[in-house]
Amino acid sequence: MNLLTSIRDIPELNKDNICIKNKEELLDKLNKVIKDGHRKLQIVTDFDHTLTRHNMDNGKTVLTSFGMFRECPSIPQCYKDEENRLAAIYKPIEVDPVMSIEEKTKHMVDWYQAAHKLLKGMKFPKQELTEVGHKMVECFRTGVKDLISWSQAQQVPVLVFSAGLGESVVAAMRAANFLLPHVKVISNFLAIDESDTIVGIKGDVIHTYNKNEAAIKDTEYYEMVKERQNVILMGDNIGDAGMAEGMDHCDVIIKIGFLGRNAEANLQNYLNKFDIVLVNDSTMDVPNAILKLVL
Repeated sequence: MNLLTSIRDIPELNKDNICIKNKEELLDKLNKVIKDGHRKLQIVTDFDHTLTRHNMDNGKTVLTSFGMFRECPSIPQCYKDEENRLAAIYKPIEVDPVMSIEEKTKHMVDWYQAAHKLLKGMKFPKQELTEVGHKMVECFRTGVKDLISWSQAQQVPVLVFSAGLGESVVAAMRAANFLLPHVKVISNFLAIDESDTIVGIKGDVIHTYNKNEAAIKDTEYYEMVKERQNVILMGDNIGDAGMAEGMDHCDVIIKIGFLGRNAEANLQNYLNKFDIVLVNDSTMDVPNAILKLVL
């Protein structure tokens, strides 16, 4: 076991686009995770623009999980138009650097309720979504495959905690061969009747600002991690920083934020919530560098 004497011992943390809130505090967290080893570790990650990139090299924005659904050929234009209209209203609110979390939460609830209402009565395009999932394979961040392989080899559970559309998350993860037994998905899954018609969303709605692991206390994933008190947490939204708050047994949480929109205005807000902020980064280099130190 080689403990760190300085943050500079990890070259990936020394890049110009990497911002660290408190280097001494981060060093203590890293050494605790290294000392405790992989048997005490779990990984909790968002999906949209966290496991996937914000943009491709050509500048094209990567589809979100709801965007994947919208790309299915059988989805009517009226749905696409209304979904785009809602996104134009609420997306700027989600990334607003000034508005309070409390105020944002109200708007996010309105957005998700409206988006889910749009889905009702539509036929679920299962095969089409599978095909769109295969197109998403190239949209994962460089290094996600290494992260999944490392966690499989070390038997470290991975929770993909998404406020998006669960079926889309599963389709993309499965297409990339990332949906392995140690990887679990918590998200908004569709309620579908016997005729494959969407009747709503199963359970309580998960949105950007109500993510926390209290929602999984009675799930298979919680049974996998109840003895694992150290967490590598990754997200691209301020709300993602709270994904592990519902688990009372957590000791050390290293929070890694991917900032890819409205970066200059939002950087300080992200540094207030995350230990490490990666600005306009398309890789998993930092998380993987940390994981390689955990034996």
